[in-house]
Amino acid sequence: MTPPDDRRGRQRALVGAMIIVATVGVLVAVGLSALRLGGITTDLTSIRTSSDTVASSNREALLLEQMVTALGETTDGRAVAVQAGLLQRQLIVSAAAFAPDAAPARELRDVQRVLAAFPWDELPATGGHDDPRRLPALALVMGAERRINAVRVEQEKQFYLATTAALEGSRRSQLGLSALVGLVLALGVAGVTLVTSRSRSRIARAYDALKGEVGERRAAEDALRASEGRFRSLVQRASDLTVVTDATGIVHYVSPAAETLLGHRPEDLLDLPLLVHVEPDQRAGVGQAIAFLAEQPGLVHTIELRLCTRDGRVRTVEAVCQNLLADTDVAGLVWNGRDVTDRRALEVELTHQARHDPLTGLANRVLLLDRLRGAPAAGTTVAVILIDLDGFKNVNDTLGHPAGDELLRSAAQRLLGCVRPEDTTARLGGDEFAVLTDGGPEVAQTVGRRIVEALRRPFGVAGHEVRIGASVGVAHGDGREAAEDLLRDADIAMYVAKNAGKNRVEVFEPAMRVRAAERTGMQQELARAVESGGIEVHFQPIVDLRTSRTVSLEALARWRGPDGALVPADVFVPIAEETGAIMEIGRVVLRQACRAVQHWRATVPCQRHLGVAVNVSVHQVLSGLLYDDVVEALRDSGLAPSTLTLEIIESTTIEDSERVAAEFARLQAVGVRIAVDDFGAGYSSLGFLIGLDVDTLKIDRTILEFDATRRGSLVAAIAELGRTLGLTVIVEGVETPEHLAWARQASCDAAQGYHFSPPLPAADVPRFLRTSGRDVGQGGVEDGQPVVDLGVGSGQRWGDAEGPAHPG
Repeated sequence: MTPPDDRRGRQRALVGAMIIVATVGVLVAVGLSALRLGGITTDLTSIRTSSDTVASSNREALLLEQMVTALGETTDGRAVAVQAGLLQRQLIVSAAAFAPDAAPARELRDVQRVLAAFPWDELPATGGHDDPRRLPALALVMGAERRINAVRVEQEKQFYLATTAALEGSRRSQLGLSALVGLVLALGVAGVTLVTSRSRSRIARAYDALKGEVGERRAAEDALRASEGRFRSLVQRASDLTVVTDATGIVHYVSPAAETLLGHRPEDLLDLPLLVHVEPDQRAGVGQAIAFLAEQPGLVHTIELRLCTRDGRVRTVEAVCQNLLADTDVAGLVWNGRDVTDRRALEVELTHQARHDPLTGLANRVLLLDRLRGAPAAGTTVAVILIDLDGFKNVNDTLGHPAGDELLRSAAQRLLGCVRPEDTTARLGGDEFAVLTDGGPEVAQTVGRRIVEALRRPFGVAGHEVRIGASVGVAHGDGREAAEDLLRDADIAMYVAKNAGKNRVEVFEPAMRVRAAERTGMQQELARAVESGGIEVHFQPIVDLRTSRTVSLEALARWRGPDGALVPADVFVPIAEETGAIMEIGRVVLRQACRAVQHWRATVPCQRHLGVAVNVSVHQVLSGLLYDDVVEALRDSGLAPSTLTLEIIESTTIEDSERVAAEFARLQAVGVRIAVDDFGAGYSSLGFLIGLDVDTLKIDRTILEFDATRRGSLVAAIAELGRTLGLTVIVEGVETPEHLAWARQASCDAAQGYHFSPPLPAADVPRFLRTSGRDVGQGGVEDGQPVVDLGVGSGQRWGDAEGPAHPG
């Protein structure tokens, strides 16, 4: 039998061992808890830091979106390039906040590489709103912003989940520590019971040991409360809104951010349904989302809430919600939201700007094409009406671009007054507009005529009354055409209206597309011919009616097509004027004509006073380059200025006669002579003749044909007018002996036409000059015959030949 003292000794030893083990367990648990909480705190700090850097990148991206959208209006290309660089640097900083191989870091670095690859420095330094690179740049930046925002949302989710895990770990650590401390206390009581028989000194030592253990427990609890305080401070001080509701949406907790965001104190929102603060038209959808979340334990869902503030405003909150109903410490749906009101407003503004014209407020090409693509899907037959303003460039050039912008805004308002509210009216760029309507062909033509009449009325612009017109093309679709094709067909019809005389409506026909393709091909062939030197110059004699001698040659542009045949001048010259090739053609004809005539004056007998006439386009005159081109051609050829006459068609000078007169005055000052061609076929304004101060008057061939069919002589009347003004008078279109007789009876000074000679290639001119008679001089009398001073010969429309009016 074991003695009692031995049993008590073993019991004391066992209790002592258990107390030691429990104490070590408490210390280990406290240490592990402290390490775990420290690690969680570090992770939360890291996640918050990375989230803040990503949010900064998101703000820089939104600012770049706004600047690209306003390119040409309030910002220029340099500012956009600088902002793009700032965004790229911020992305590098944001990526550095993550582990190098982490998915957010790879995503941010990829966004930075995409932005760096775009040529931001090629955006225009000024202007640029219509630059074709603006829309690709805007699409690139908006895509980058969406990707950055996705990383930010994911970081917010990670922060919330980490916070929840930290609170759960803290709770479990506290339970474990409480259990261990309770065990230590129980063992202590047992030990006290066992040692009651020991001396008072031993009891005192045991008490001191127990008190030390309790102190350690309190220290551990204090450390745990400090960690919990740090977590609570992170949540309480966060700018984002945190709300906890039950499964039905009743609010149980609201973070202090509610007062900043909504104007309500957190306690005022408790025990009320969350739907009370949701905008009425969104409540049904949010209620369905709450019911769906309540049925999915652990589900994390993102939803956008429109919450009403205390002062009646509405704020848009992007909320991440998680179902933690099964968590006994939370027992609710947790909503963590960020205010995105300003960002959504900016997105709406950017979307509006990307789809509307900033000058007129009308839809732009992008929105028009979107609606045009949607119309066939709705089973609707549509019509596109394309409008181009006639004479707008003249307003821009004379009154300035601000006046031009004012005119465009006024024209846009008149267009809106001609269509229905459900129709789409758009500005496509420059002075080109379009209307999309679902009316039938007759309705579209009626609208087109109404637009022509509305735009024909005078406009009050910059204190002036200006008049413009409109060329309108109409194309219809039945759902089988692509939107771009229908717009192209309307554009083709509009150009047909413009070429047919402007201020009219033309409806597209398939044959127009064929002609347009042919015209495009001819434009390309003509451009190649001009570039490769394929423009020829032919010459038609101008004959003095008193001496029957050739006194001048009219230089005419000729172009041989790919098949070797001459293309009619009335076909290729309008194309050259439309494409701008007329400028180079004019220089070529001027240089070749001056060189050739100077050569013939020196090498062909009796032709030392031979003159030359060269047609000039009004585009050459208004370009401001004609004077330099003429001076260079005269200097290069050695031809005397008084031997050169420049011809311009009467009807083309009416729109800007003052500028034409000023340019011709500069040329006349150096000795060049000026002739008005086709007189009588245009406006035939006496004031025009006096204001332009010309030297030569050329009577159009139609006047000669008129005299052949009517009684009386209109040619004689015009010739008398020319003599009264002191002008040399030349009659065109002399094809028969009868024509020649009428010209002589009218006392015209000279004539040209197929009766004398067709236009000749340069190689045939010397032979014609040798057989046509010897030199008659410039004025005076030679061989008993008076000589008229024609200076340089006169001419005709660009490239026209003074040939038969009828075949043969």
